[in-house]
Amino acid sequence: MTNTPRRGRGRPTVFDEPVRTQYLDLIRHGARLGDAATQLGINRVVPARYSKTDREFAAALAEARKLGAKVRREDLPHDEYRYNILKCRCPKCTRAAARGRADRRTAEDPPGGQAPADVHPIRLEGPGVGESLPSFLLARAS
Repeated sequence: MTNTPRRGRGRPTVFDEPVRTQYLDLIRHGARLGDAATQLGINRVVPARYSKTDREFAAALAEARKLGAKVRREDLPHDEYRYNILKCRCPKCTRAAARGRADRRTAEDPPGGQAPADVHPIRLEGPGVGESLPSFLLARAS
């Protein structure tokens, strides 16, 4: 009798080499980790589990994630978000950010000239200078 497992015994391999290659290709092309796993019909935890035990796969996954992030970043439109968050300083993003700031400033200025950053006057209602608040108000405040 040999030590090889009999046919039909044990758990079938879910994340074999062709599936790993397809998974890494999807990640390199900008797919998110969970979306790539769902598209291949595997649980999203399986690749993370394999990356903990297989150092070569973990290195390939890290490289694929970097490439995928670049691909997703390049697919974003050039606008204020890209200027502020991704630090893109192309002329299109710079103009969009300047226009966005100017629009927000004009939207914040209320009519009457008092800007939101102005100091509001202190209300003088209540006890005068040198007088204290009643004890029940102090107790309630604490």
